[in-house]
Amino acid sequence: MSTKDRTPTEPQVPPLSPAPVRGTGMLMPEHDDHDRPRPHYFRAGIGALFHATRWVVLLPFAWRGRRRNGDELTVYSAHPGFYLWVLILTGFVAGPLVRSHPNLGEAAAWVYIAVAFYFIVTVLYDFSTGKFLLWLGIFSLIWLASKYVEHVQNVAALAVVVQYLRDLRPKLDPGTVTVLSWLLLVPWIGALGDMVLNGRKKFTPNEIGEFHFGEGSELTDRTGLRFRSRYRDVLETLLSFGGGDILAVDNHQNQIKCYPNIIGLFFLWGRLDRILHQRAASIEEDDDEGH
Repeated sequence: MSTKDRTPTEPQVPPLSPAPVRGTGMLMPEHDDHDRPRPHYFRAGIGALFHATRWVVLLPFAWRGRRRNGDELTVYSAHPGFYLWVLILTGFVAGPLVRSHPNLGEAAAWVYIAVAFYFIVTVLYDFSTGKFLLWLGIFSLIWLASKYVEHVQNVAALAVVVQYLRDLRPKLDPGTVTVLSWLLLVPWIGALGDMVLNGRKKFTPNEIGEFHFGEGSELTDRTGLRFRSRYRDVLETLLSFGGGDILAVDNHQNQIKCYPNIIGLFFLWGRLDRILHQRAASIEEDDDEGH
């Protein structure tokens, strides 16, 4: 076949090869900005917070199994900064959630406001069970009275306040709450360090040891002392996973010592009660042998 009878074909253009990265000799494929994988800041933040929370929450339970010459239990007093975990966790969850679902911005904002209000009230005030139920009954009575006035007398009462708050339409900014959570993580870690260095208490059948970093140790003889558990603040109890106070009183019911904000006291009290009764049992056995 002659060259004149050949059908013309389109020239074959070789595919563009990716440009090498300067100074490395490696080829780097081209990607669109939208296709580039973004770093998982949210996953990393939640992972760090989870491991830190697991460490401090499980610490009393992990250490309570240690035995030396006798049975003993080590507990920790919660620093007020420990309660920041609820605000930090809310920010780490709400920020990425609103970023991926912008339509949830207003609902997430109200949740974050409610958690922040709960934290502020917890730090500023103590609500015992009786006081908490009293205020809950007062607000419930006010709400029912306002509903009665609105439906029977046709007069707006609390509806005006509720409508005003709705008209404000707060929006949760993902970047703002995430940055706040990262910043609050610093004092929260500091609170954990203070708990380990200054809030550690060790209960044994014979004595109670307190340890303070840079100051020394304090040992209290348990002779003539009785112990009680007290949950003076319902809000703090929830944020400290069943935390409460341990009160040491004498035979005349006078308070001698108070160990406040013990993390997980509600779950540790059974074991602590057995340790505290060991001395009483040993004293009774000695008396029986003497007679």
